[in-house]
Amino acid sequence: MNKKLKIIKIAILASESLGWGSGKHYFPMILNGYSWESRNKKYTFVTDYIYDNDIIKGKLSISNYDILLVPGGGVGDSEAISKGFTFSFKVKRWKKNIQNFIKDGGSYIGICGGVALFTRLDTGKNSKPKSFLEKLYDKSSLDISVVKHFYNHLAFPLLYTFQYNHPEKIGAASYVFSFSPGETKDGVLFHSGGVPVDFKILKDNPIFFDYYNDTLRIRWWGGPAITLPDKSDRFLKVCANYPDKDFSKDEKTRIFAWSYCGGLHGLVKSFFESLVFFKKEKLNLKDIFIYIYFFAKSWKKSDKIIDLDFSGKPSITVEEYPNKNKARIVLCTSHPEYMIWWDGYITEVKENKEVCIGTGFHKWKNINPFSIDLIDEFTYNWWVLRRFAAWAGKVPDKEMPSIEKGEINKIAKKIIKENIYWDKTLLNQMKNI
Repeated sequence: MNKKLKIIKIAILASESLGWGSGKHYFPMILNGYSWESRNKKYTFVTDYIYDNDIIKGKLSISNYDILLVPGGGVGDSEAISKGFTFSFKVKRWKKNIQNFIKDGGSYIGICGGVALFTRLDTGKNSKPKSFLEKLYDKSSLDISVVKHFYNHLAFPLLYTFQYNHPEKIGAASYVFSFSPGETKDGVLFHSGGVPVDFKILKDNPIFFDYYNDTLRIRWWGGPAITLPDKSDRFLKVCANYPDKDFSKDEKTRIFAWSYCGGLHGLVKSFFESLVFFKKEKLNLKDIFIYIYFFAKSWKKSDKIIDLDFSGKPSITVEEYPNKNKARIVLCTSHPEYMIWWDGYITEVKENKEVCIGTGFHKWKNINPFSIDLIDEFTYNWWVLRRFAAWAGKVPDKEMPSIEKGEINKIAKKIIKENIYWDKTLLNQMKNI
């Protein structure tokens, strides 16, 4: 008997508006062309990159797509900054068109910065957004979700006015830009930003209802936590929570705050160093400003720990927009598209005049050796992302994709070579911050 084919069309937002790279290329690898069968149906994902101008021009519609997926990093976080400038006509049109897409029944998946872009910012009880970055993150919201994203503090290293005396108030951003390549017990060097976190799994939801364990290790890399409303006008479920023991306070995964001491002189020097680097590597000058930021020196390590205050807070939620079209919204503050690892600890690099954001302040050491082809680390959580897309694509709860590791194909091997293992060059390190 021929099975009925259901194609789920996914638009992946691909604009990197600040010149900061992202992991957007992981999503087509994991989703595009993936198929599974259930009962009398066959489901297939089809992905397509969509850009800010496409959205402004009206390409994002339910006739073209079922889902809008927003990656983190250089996509989600850059958009959370640039779309915080709400006076712009283009920003207003961009937001309005996404809002209309959701109200018409199109679903949304936000990963890490994609959560921050979509929701209002919560900085804690009796507290309002203070830093310039916090205010942008708050104003970028599309005002469609009932949840908020939580950061107790958030500011960019180097750009925060009070960082010399209060470097810890840079907050989660300290975990984003500042890792040197990590090292396994057998000497393998790899790009290792963030922390693999054992999230607490709840099973009264369509994503994890049949998951066999109480925790799931997913890579966290600077994302927020989620806070819930006292009352909700819609279907809303928490799928996973941060651990009760905050990993930012654990001796193995805590980091110390660093402060910039180079002043204007350090930025001017960084400008000329960046010019030399760009000429040597034949890079596009349009990206030079973020390299000036990465190369600025000097930095001083403080004795203050970055405290995230994420203990027990939600990290993954699902909800339905409350109208007849019932758009589905999935928000995930971690990165199921990225590899994870086991064991190891974070240590601080030694202070010297060459240390900068680009070279990193923190380093993973003593990580367990990797499996052959990274099959146990690289594809570990692909099934989670596929379930996000299936549920957002309005697949019935009992017809979700199976819980299984992904396959290492040619695309995966290319990504592993270019984005996982460090080739000991500064350029490769810069491209994977």
